[in-house]
Formats: sequence, C-alpha cells, structure tokens
Amino acid sequence: MPARKLAETDAQILALHHHVLTQCVAITSSVDTIPPEMVLPQMRERWLRELRQAVVALTFVIERLADGPKVEAPS
Repeated sequence: MPARKLAETDAQILALHHHVLTQCVAITSSVDTIPPEMVLPQMRERWLRELRQAVVALTFVIERLADGPKVEAPS
C-alpha cells in the first residue's frame, strides 16, 4: 500500500501543478483584458479573498511536506 499511496500523491501533486499553472495563465489573461472600472469593488474583494485562501491552503501543504524527515542525497 505505501508504494500505491506514494504514486497517488505524486500524481496529485503533478495534477495540481498543471491545473494551478493553467488557471493562473487563464486568470491573468482575463484580468489583463477586463477594464479595471468594470470590476466592482465587491467582486475584486471576493477574488482577492478566494486567491488568498488558495495560497493559505497551498502553504499548509508545502509546510507539511517541508516538515517531514529530511533525506540526504548520496555522495
């Protein structure tokens, strides 16, 4: 089971990486083409809140992984 779980986690991280990059490019493109005056203040605040929540979630995962046991590379 550990090998299967390892492969599953690796696939999840790769999928997340792909989706995050794809979404960032799409969102940036959209934001760059929307006139700023069209974005209502409430919408801007909601977008910022959602993006910050995503960053917090990713930070938690990164810190959890970074806190794990360190493995030295063979010399």
